Amino acid sequence: MIALNREDGGKRKYILVEMGDHFETVLKPRIEKVVCSADWKDGKPTAAETGISHCFKYMTLESYEDALNNIELEDKSKGLMGAMRDEYLIGYMMDLESKGSLISTDDFRHPFDYKLKIAVDSSGASEARKIDLVETFNYLIGLKVAQYLREIDKGYVTVEGTSPKGEKTLVVWRDVEKVDNAALNKLLDKLGVNPSNTEFDVVYVNGDHAVANMTLDGNDDGKVLKVRQIENEFMDRMFEDA
Repeated sequence: MIALNREDGGKRKYILVEMGDHFETVLKPRIEKVVCSADWKDGKPTAAETGISHCFKYMTLESYEDALNNIELEDKSKGLMGAMRDEYLIGYMMDLESKGSLISTDDFRHPFDYKLKIAVDSSGASEARKIDLVETFNYLIGLKVAQYLREIDKGYVTVEGTSPKGEKTLVVWRDVEKVDNAALNKLLDKLGVNPSNTEFDVVYVNGDHAVANMTLDGNDDGKVLKVRQIENEFMDRMFEDA
C-alpha cells in the first residue's frame, strides 16, 4: 500500500494484525524503512528523496490472562470453592461485581495516568502499564476523529469527530484536580459549547460535573444537546455484549 501510494499519490489505508514479540523488532522497523526510502542497501537508504509523509498507529489488545489478572473479587466471592469458583472466573465478563475491578471508573478522575496489569513474559509475571483511555473510548463509541487538542500539561484533552449515527461529537477528558467544574465551564465556553449556539450534537465529559442537557435556542425542532458522562458510556460499551 505504501509503495502504491508513493507511485500515484494515493491515500490507501491498511490494517495489519500481528502476534508475537517481534512486532517491535521486525514489523515496525519494516514500516519505518519503507516510508523513509523506496530502496535500501546494506541497511542504508539509497533513495532518501522517495520518502513520503506517513502516519501509523498501533494498539495492543488485552489478553484473556491480562483481564483475569486485573480482577479483584469482593469478599463474598471467597466462599466459592473448586469448580464453582473456576466457573465464576471464566464467566467474569457476565458478572457485574467483577466489572468494577476490570475498569475502575474512580480512576477516570485522572485519566492520563490510568494503568492496568499487563503480562510481560510467558511465566505470568505482570507489571502496571499506562492505558490510553482517550483512544480506547474513541474506538468504543466508533468515533470518526476529525481533530485532537492535547493539553495534558494543562489537564485536558478534547476530541472532535462524528459518531456512526452522523452526530457531531465532542469528547472532553480532564484531570479533575487540574480542571474543576468552574474551569470545565470556561473550557466548554471556549470550545463553543453553550445553550445559544453549538455545532455539537453530543458532548461527553468525564468525572462529576454540573453540565446539563440543554435545549438549543433558535431550533424550531427543539433540538437538545446531549451531555453524557464518559464513565457510564465506557462501561455500557465495554460490556454491552456480556
